[in-house]
Amino acid sequence: MSKKILYVVHRYAPFPGGSENYVRDMAEETLSRGIEVWVFAGEHKGNLNGVRVTKDPLILMRKWDLIVVHGGDVAVQDFVLSNAKRFTSPMLLMLIVPSESEVYQKAMQAVKYIGCSTKEDWEFVEDKDLSSKSVQLRHGINEKSSFGKPGFREKYGIRTKYMFLSCGGYWPNKAMHELVELFNKVARDDITLVLTGYDNRHNIIPKESKFVKPLMIDSRDDVMSAISEADLYIMHSHREGFGLVLLESMLNKTVWAARNIAGARLMSKFGFTYDTDDQLLGYMRSFNGVTQNQAEDAFEYVTSNHLIRNTVDDILKLTLEAPSAWKCVDSKQALAGMKRSWRSSILQIVPTWLFLVYFSIKSRNS
Repeated sequence: MSKKILYVVHRYAPFPGGSENYVRDMAEETLSRGIEVWVFAGEHKGNLNGVRVTKDPLILMRKWDLIVVHGGDVAVQDFVLSNAKRFTSPMLLMLIVPSESEVYQKAMQAVKYIGCSTKEDWEFVEDKDLSSKSVQLRHGINEKSSFGKPGFREKYGIRTKYMFLSCGGYWPNKAMHELVELFNKVARDDITLVLTGYDNRHNIIPKESKFVKPLMIDSRDDVMSAISEADLYIMHSHREGFGLVLLESMLNKTVWAARNIAGARLMSKFGFTYDTDDQLLGYMRSFNGVTQNQAEDAFEYVTSNHLIRNTVDDILKLTLEAPSAWKCVDSKQALAGMKRSWRSSILQIVPTWLFLVYFSIKSRNS
């Protein structure tokens, strides 16, 4: 019998976004290994490339070798995490951004595994005295879709010698407005700062000027083209998960600068990390390109450690335990009594099914 993996994310590709594309890459890589794969997503456009996608929460009651939850502090993931004790399949919480929220804290107690990838992750889990649940999770990128093709500069009219780039959804944590203010102090006429976003529902796009070009781009191909043609990628975010865009930059041999957080802190020898705005300002003012050796070393590191196959390798290691290593509440188990009485078994099963049936009906009508 093939293994069965369920991924959980708030929104699934082809919707644009980092999480949407990342979970798609994990799901498709897992599927390519002969494993049955489903995705539980609040927003989606149906099955994609052989991966079955649903927003029906009853899918959570099936027997899975592993349920993989992509982060938290988002409605769909929080729904699953807040009910983690109700679902008897083993669960992995990918610790995208450590959170002190009540849901996150309770979920960390309930799940079987907590996936850590950055120094902040490991420190956070250790501080909560949950190191026994922590497992290594190497975040990775899809090398096939992360190589950019030339053409961005010509398409969008970038004529300066150097192009600096920062991508995201113009969310406040990306600090793009702050980056523009800082860049305006650089005072060089041979650099254009390009900003790209795909979603502006709650945010204001920075103002365009002669050397600042904010864009709204849904096309992943255009974003990858921009990364491949940029001379410097800047991740000015106040908080990040890992920062997969740094891996994409390194794969395209584009140098990066980033606050000393998350993946940047882990990979500091392959880019420029800073703790203050003045440090970044000085780096931008003196920027004169990237050396070939620096780009090659970064490329070698990514292709050896941070491709999507590395991520899925780490996930599938957790499914090597025999099925008997975890429990599933069903009628046979209730009849056998196991370690619970009839009354306690029924009290656990009935509320769970009523709860999920309610949300199943609600999701179908939404």
